[in-house]
Amino acid sequence: MEFITQPFGQVRLGEFLLSHLADPQWTLFRAAVAFVKRSGTRYLRQPLRDFSGRASVRISVGIDLYSTSREGLSDLLEATNEGQILVYHNNGPNTFHPKVYLFRSEQRADIIVGSGNLTGGGLFTNYEASLAVSLNLAVSEDGVFLKAAEAALDEWVQPQDGLCYVLTPGFLDQLVASGLVRSEAQLAEMQRAAASQQPPAAAPNAAGAASPDRTVVSTPALFATFPVPLPPTIPTAPALPASDIAQLEPEQEETEGVTAAAAEAVSGTPASVISVLSVDLPVPGSSNEVTITKYIRNAQPEFWGWPLLFAGPDPTTGQYRRNVRIRYGEQVIKAYLLDFPGRKPDGTKASADFRLGSIAPIVADLQQEDDLIVMSLSAEPDVDYLARVVHIVDSEHEQLMNGMQVYSRSRSTKGTYRKFRYVS
Repeated sequence: MEFITQPFGQVRLGEFLLSHLADPQWTLFRAAVAFVKRSGTRYLRQPLRDFSGRASVRISVGIDLYSTSREGLSDLLEATNEGQILVYHNNGPNTFHPKVYLFRSEQRADIIVGSGNLTGGGLFTNYEASLAVSLNLAVSEDGVFLKAAEAALDEWVQPQDGLCYVLTPGFLDQLVASGLVRSEAQLAEMQRAAASQQPPAAAPNAAGAASPDRTVVSTPALFATFPVPLPPTIPTAPALPASDIAQLEPEQEETEGVTAAAAEAVSGTPASVISVLSVDLPVPGSSNEVTITKYIRNAQPEFWGWPLLFAGPDPTTGQYRRNVRIRYGEQVIKAYLLDFPGRKPDGTKASADFRLGSIAPIVADLQQEDDLIVMSLSAEPDVDYLARVVHIVDSEHEQLMNGMQVYSRSRSTKGTYRKFRYVS
């Protein structure tokens, strides 16, 4: 057993993999990794190509968090003509995050499990730690350990519609067209935009031009949402006394604890449960919008597609917009998400909030403040979200409310405030 650290360890993850790929005793290489980029694959391309020509290779790769690049996947494809690369992605908020590497022969197996991905940092220069174990397959305990590791790896390489696909050049093109996988130039632009707190430029469409309405090409959904076991319940923190809330400075934010109860009530599907305000209720001539707030947007950016799926800023209003389709009962509503800046391009003050709009059928069904709108990601092609309304009188209302986080923001120096609740 060996404990491997980097960047200062004598043997880093990259050196471990390179030495094993060059060792002729191994007849099988398997891996499951969260992220892959050319910064890592450039070191392994030729050794992996040579290994794949004489031995078996199967690698499962995640594409969550926009941390796997088109070039990284392309390199793996090119280096494993005789092997198999699989893409694993649960469309919910559950990141595919293992880093497991297995080399095996008839008599031995070496396994390394740690924090390093197939990136330059993960292999060599990041601060990472891994545990390497050498197994003698003639020893029963070692055989049991190997079977447990292989069972996990087997689960992550089983093709399943909506969850796990064999990577081919054509499927890689689909991943890129759908916006799930970006080029390294696009990922670098996203990092620069995040550092400057500005949404990145729109991604090019299939013709190579920036799309004015969306940042990705509209394609059928490739992946679906699969529920996973929920974490244990976290005790809810006590609410702030009203007298304390009244002392908040304008725009100051306070959050309370969140439990898994409300998430469980929506069957594990990634969801946002929004408690509506009196201003959201149906009024003749109203705009049919519901305020979500930037706080909730930032708590669940992937759920809302922020900022990657938004177009903008509008040169006049400074707004960023995403057009979405929401299934509400038997209807599919063409709605939008709008992000309002604190100030418009001309310097005048704006509302500085985040809204869901053009949802007249949903707003029409709201009855009173603290009714809930439950939104979840949709696996249905061409539908982004599913929505339903839960009224205060409904039996599940209390269960949902008990698990919701509370966000309070003072509205004036006199201490009036608005409440926004959600669960993620």
